[in-house]
Amino acid sequence: MKVTPSLVGVGLVALLAVCLANQLSAQNGSQDPSDSKAKSADEVPRAALLTERGRQLAEELRMLKRSRDSMGAKHPTLPLVNQKIEAIQEQLEAWEPAIGAPPQNPFHPDLESRPQMNDYDLRQIVIRLTKRVESLEKRVAELEGK
Repeated sequence: MKVTPSLVGVGLVALLAVCLANQLSAQNGSQDPSDSKAKSADEVPRAALLTERGRQLAEELRMLKRSRDSMGAKHPTLPLVNQKIEAIQEQLEAWEPAIGAPPQNPFHPDLESRPQMNDYDLRQIVIRLTKRVESLEKRVAELEGK
């Protein structure tokens, strides 16, 4: 088999293109799009997607990750974006036990049980209950005054 110089040139150009593409993807930290979609789907608990707040957090997380992927490593707001992503991931983790926690083990009562509601939902309930208590106190005061 006789190798012509043009065939060698085409092979070298193809090899150079592959090496350049690998180098650029390593610099940007980008992954295969199908891998990132699968990974992001795994990170958001299904129970979180059942609530409006959970869907909002999942959407915000997706947008922040997309922004982070488009930023360079030396972008001035990259640390702030990473902090926001971590905070949202912590909030989304609170939905994981809501799917169903294992039954309490009677042999290890000292183990902490994971909460069944996340902090945001608990705060909303506390706010609603506080408003209700205040309105009931006003009604009681009015009735006592009569």
